[in-house]
Amino acid sequence: MIRNTFFLFAVILHLACAQSTLHPYKTNWNTDGITLGTAVIVAFSASAIDDKVPKLTTTEIDGLNKQEINAIDRFSAGLYSTSQSSISDILVGSAILSPVLFVFDNDVRGDIGTVATMYIETALFATFLPSYGKGSVQRIRPYVYGSKAPLSEKLSSDSRRSFFSGHATWAFATSVFFAQVYSDFHPTSKYTTTVWTGAIGIASTVSILRVTSGAHFLTDIAVGAAVGSAVGYLIPYFHRTTENEISLSPFITPRSSGFSLAIRLK
Repeated sequence: MIRNTFFLFAVILHLACAQSTLHPYKTNWNTDGITLGTAVIVAFSASAIDDKVPKLTTTEIDGLNKQEINAIDRFSAGLYSTSQSSISDILVGSAILSPVLFVFDNDVRGDIGTVATMYIETALFATFLPSYGKGSVQRIRPYVYGSKAPLSEKLSSDSRRSFFSGHATWAFATSVFFAQVYSDFHPTSKYTTTVWTGAIGIASTVSILRVTSGAHFLTDIAVGAAVGSAVGYLIPYFHRTTENEISLSPFITPRSSGFSLAIRLK
């Protein structure tokens, strides 16, 4: 029900902003229909995969050996800090809410429908893409290797969801989205460097805290940051009205055995 409502809200926003000429972004049925459709498919399929993660057993926990972890990630095995985890939650929440500031930007406010549609698409991908890794890889979190975390937490199914970091994905997706949208609306602003530095700084801090709190390994963070950055940059890029605009459109190609339906990336 929540997902259906979320998708309906996205469609309503699309209809609202499609009625006017927007700059530097615009929406269209081809690009947004495919993007939102893909996001919904990702949401449902990723949720189905992630829902099948089993709980750890005490036998499995007792048999863990940090020496079997790769050298890059081994240092974080056994770390655990609820305070640092809480700080990362607060910071990622601030990153998620950062696009709300565009409401107070006179240049962006007139195109707020388009920006909101773009952000919904960004949010959908940032929320559900990590579930593919969590549900299929089922990597054990660093804190399970130590003695500081309570046994009840180690025995939960969430202890198998280390790869890859949802916090890092969210932090970088929303931070890059915010900085990119600001840059495109204010290409000559003297604050562009400051905005980018602050945005990446918050996302990086969230990522570091996820490692030091024992929630993730360094490679979990690296993949999450890469996926999030790609989402945060590409969604605005797909909607640009400049010569770099990317449009998606279906087309039919005749074949010797019949016809094929494909998607053209222009």
